[in-house]
Amino acid sequence: MTALRFVHISDTHLGPAEDFELWGQRRSAMLEALVERVNALPFQPDFVLHTGDITQDASDDAYALAFSALKKLKAPLYCLPGNHDYAPALERAWRGEPSGRERMDYCEDIQGVRLLAYDSRSPARLGERLPARAAGVLNDEQLDHLRSQCAGDGLPLIITLHHQPVKLDSPWLDEGFDDNGVFETMMLERADAFLKAIVPARERICGVFFGHVHRGFQVIRDGILFCSAPSALLQFQSYPEQPTPVYANDEPPGFNLVTIQDGQTIVRQYSLPRP
Repeated sequence: MTALRFVHISDTHLGPAEDFELWGQRRSAMLEALVERVNALPFQPDFVLHTGDITQDASDDAYALAFSALKKLKAPLYCLPGNHDYAPALERAWRGEPSGRERMDYCEDIQGVRLLAYDSRSPARLGERLPARAAGVLNDEQLDHLRSQCAGDGLPLIITLHHQPVKLDSPWLDEGFDDNGVFETMMLERADAFLKAIVPARERICGVFFGHVHRGFQVIRDGILFCSAPSALLQFQSYPEQPTPVYANDEPPGFNLVTIQDGQTIVRQYSLPRP
């Protein structure tokens, strides 16, 4: 097959104003720098995939600011909501109007490969702008759709969601952590059901791509590649035996370049300096 190449970005966490800072970082300037870097690549990617937490506060102003930068990308953009996102506002800023569906799921065929995008936010606050809890879940309807897509023969598949569906050898990511008296979990709930749904298509799956964890990981499980993008803002430490998240302020923001060709999936990770 002709090579399919896309840029995977995640966790930009924009706020409502250009001077708004998070974790000591100016997010708007960082996103502008990322877009410039992607546009300056010595080739044209087929698309850019953003796997969620586009904003920090899910405000209309934050989405307007985020998409004023993201719409400068020269390649088509595909987005997913993260736990900090509000899907109707995200869709309005991205596509012009919300779909009206509770979950922002969609399917797109791109150069002979099918992109399956699933909204994995917790159901507790789907209809609210307040950030949801960190945990994510796919409901029965989403899992049924995934099973139908992974049954039998069909196109090669790219599966994407915000939350991690596999363990990453870090206790606070895999088991949860105490966040000022509130227990938070990062992993996808019902991850076993997700994995069981996709295994029949393992020969067709080019990769499962996610964000949320603020670090690039690559995991092979059941013959399937699972890959996260580094945050385009700030990384978290996630060492083995680490019980709580710690900001990795010395590590730069980044993105992944993914190539799918001749039965292979190649992931290159890049960093960029802070503006």
